[in-house]
Amino acid sequence: MVDHQILANRLIDLGGKIETKTAEDLRHLQQTHMPEWQGADVIITSDFTGTGHVSGFWGHDLMVRTRHAQPLTWLFLEARDAFGDELDFRNKYGFYGSLAEAALAHLAQHQPEDADHRSLLKAVLTQAFSFHAELRKHGSISDNANIILHSTDEEGRQQRLGENDLDLDK
Repeated sequence: MVDHQILANRLIDLGGKIETKTAEDLRHLQQTHMPEWQGADVIITSDFTGTGHVSGFWGHDLMVRTRHAQPLTWLFLEARDAFGDELDFRNKYGFYGSLAEAALAHLAQHQPEDADHRSLLKAVLTQAFSFHAELRKHGSISDNANIILHSTDEEGRQQRLGENDLDLDK
């Protein structure tokens, strides 16, 4: 069972680090092995050419291209550590997918991309706080499908497709 105050304090602490640390200082120990996030159908990359990253097995990963890939990866890893055992194979796709969608929505509204990493990380941290609120209210993070499909429009914007959006008879 999660201690809600400890989780809230960890998230608040992340907010403090976002405010006071430079982007270079926001590094998780695992970033020596995984400098940019790739997992749970989400890729965070500083590669704007589109080369160098292969989308997941089903080819539907959410791709977050940002000049702040390193500090955003730090935040994903820290959020994973903060939520700990509350994340599992049933809910991790929705959790990380929602964090990525928060990043994409922020980036779409802030073009050209800000030189400062803080506003992007705060937008994603806000989404993490919403998962804490769900956990506090319901006692768990809701399950979701193991496979979440995404649609990309002509301008390259991605959005999650829910099961009601899919026409499985085609």
